[in-house]
Amino acid sequence: MQAKTATGRSQDSVTQAPERNGIDKGAEGERQLNDWFSRHLLPYVAICQAPGSFAPLFRGAVKRPDFLMLVEGVGLLAIDAKNKKCSHGFTLELETELKKAVAFERLFRLPLWYAFSDCDAGMDGWYWISALKAVEVGMTRTATDSKLAFLAIELKHFEHIRVPADLAKLYTHRAGGYERLRDLGG
Repeated sequence: MQAKTATGRSQDSVTQAPERNGIDKGAEGERQLNDWFSRHLLPYVAICQAPGSFAPLFRGAVKRPDFLMLVEGVGLLAIDAKNKKCSHGFTLELETELKKAVAFERLFRLPLWYAFSDCDAGMDGWYWISALKAVEVGMTRTATDSKLAFLAIELKHFEHIRVPADLAKLYTHRAGGYERLRDLGG
């Protein structure tokens, strides 16, 4: 189910199952992350969120990130800002969020990262997790009201980014996933 923000941006109305505190909450998270990037003079591009700015081929099937950012030593990252209530972690809806994020990564060959904050609570910094790690470590739950599946992800799986130097944590964030690949090989 899609809703429109005051800026005309499409937004999933049930991205965090337990919470539905206003349509503009996502737009506020994007604005605050944009401000954080600007304050720290980071190399980024904000992606137009107007409905007609994404090719019809991708609408509804592929995640549209909010930003692209160049991180030295890591490369170009796609970033989706999330402004959600933190309760020992965060949640992501499985069908309308994570499957589309993985489709974006596959098609564009760019890693997609989520940057979470609870802007209302004045959280210190942003909590980052790659879409692939979210799929690996998230616990599947079902929303009681909508019956939609979502992943609950504990805060310990996120990288806490307060200052630009913390972005170096993203370089090692995926390292644990490689060990699992080695174990699968026999």
